[in-house]
Amino acid sequence: MQIYVNTVLNWRSLDSCTAGRHIGLVSILYVTNTSVDDYLATFARRHGWLVFEAPRVSRLGPPYLKDMFNHASQHVTNCTFYGFSNGDILYNRDLLVTLDAVAKV
Repeated sequence: MQIYVNTVLNWRSLDSCTAGRHIGLVSILYVTNTSVDDYLATFARRHGWLVFEAPRVSRLGPPYLKDMFNHASQHVTNCTFYGFSNGDILYNRDLLVTLDAVAKV
């Protein structure tokens, strides 16, 4: 659980680094209705994330990535980029530098 909390805080810290850049970050958490998801959803909302029920899940449980992208593009419009990241990966501000450079092109 701690790694997911760290991820929420990591993306929140990146959001504070976007001033003056061509990009902004909108973080979305897709949940599948478990008690872990309930705790994490509450924590993520408190830190500025949007939280949605996964639009569709496989019969084994994992959500379909394509459906999450389609849902995100319908609920967060006017974005230059849409991306996906697992909940156990942390980034530094170099991600923003890279996205900013690509956005300028």
